[in-house]
Amino acid sequence: MLKITLFILSCFSTLTFAQRLHIVSEEIPPLQMLDEKKNASGAMVEIVKGMLRKAQLKAEIKFYPWARSYQLALNEKNTLIFSLFRDKKREKKFQWIGKLYTLNSYLATLKSRPEIKIDSLATAKTYSVGTIRGDLAESYLLENNFTLNENLFISSKYDVLWELLYSGRIDAAFTNSILWQYELEAIGLDPKLLQLNYKVPNFASDLYIAASLTTDKKIVSALSTALHKMKADGSYQKILTKWQM
Repeated sequence: MLKITLFILSCFSTLTFAQRLHIVSEEIPPLQMLDEKKNASGAMVEIVKGMLRKAQLKAEIKFYPWARSYQLALNEKNTLIFSLFRDKKREKKFQWIGKLYTLNSYLATLKSRPEIKIDSLATAKTYSVGTIRGDLAESYLLENNFTLNENLFISSKYDVLWELLYSGRIDAAFTNSILWQYELEAIGLDPKLLQLNYKVPNFASDLYIAASLTTDKKIVSALSTALHKMKADGSYQKILTKWQM
């Protein structure tokens, strides 16, 4: 009986290793980024790598602009994406492996512009707001009747978004409770000049790792189990603590 069990496990391992697995994301420190040696690093990267080890899978993490990563994960076989907000529109587009982290979202403004006072989405519409192309925030703002190129402006990268805000070409930027400080420091802008002006209501704040619909369900199941084990054995929380999250 033991030999049969070992044979089955061996076959499963061979099957999963034989399939080429891709993982895509964008650089958003401290969640996921390239370190000085151009290796994938960050809190979510460490969690994903831990999942791979527990599931006995191998894959390389590649960083692209978010819109490209999203399209790859939508259309390519055996492709995973993180960190991905989950909402109703995306629900049937991916296989959801598990929740990685929870963030709160805000509209951020410069302290040097105290005249900008946002206490509702209606008030926010009287200003120019920037976000990232392909991000869930873009869809959220459009659904709440923001108008593209009138009070909503889309950037392809975070450094462009923050340059628009700091140069005064937009009034507010859509961000979250953690990432903005790292993004600003990375491009040489002073985080002390920024304030989180308004907490965005009813916005999905849970970050997930997900797989394309054509990804092998055995891989999805193995990774989901691995994440559950990491949360149970303390290794998940250890990583968050290391990154002061």
